[in-house]
Amino acid sequence: MKAPKLNQYQRHMLAHKKKNVMSAGGFTILELLVVLAIIGMLASFVFVQTGGFRSNSRDANREESIKQLQNGLDLYHVTHLRYPICSEVVINGTTDCLSAALVGDGAFNAAPTDPLGPVTGTCGDPGDYVFCYESTDGVSYTIQYHLETDTVLGKSAGWQTVGP
Repeated sequence: MKAPKLNQYQRHMLAHKKKNVMSAGGFTILELLVVLAIIGMLASFVFVQTGGFRSNSRDANREESIKQLQNGLDLYHVTHLRYPICSEVVINGTTDCLSAALVGDGAFNAAPTDPLGPVTGTCGDPGDYVFCYESTDGVSYTIQYHLETDTVLGKSAGWQTVGP
């Protein structure tokens, strides 16, 4: 079977169609790299922003945990007419002097600890996020804890101290 004869207009349209099909091959490498660079910049911006939300959330958690500790200490004080006597200790939730007293008294199943954990470190060390308790006489006490941000009203980042 012989192909039909094409007129000049049909030949022109066929040549134009072939040219468009060959030139419409997709995106160039440069265009793809630009798009990937923009996506990468947006992703890094979002990642940096969400990191701040997490530290703000941990600070709010710390504040709430400290209030719980203070409430537990108030209950202990009502029952025993004094606070647990402990030299400065890092609160680990179960076996330290304060946790043992509050858990043994039924105030907690496990005393609150810093949300970052682990529950080892040094009180006052700028790199450690722990809760610390001290009461040498049972009449008063101090709790120290470390905030990551300045978002808690009236407090700045760093070590904080509270008492009864």
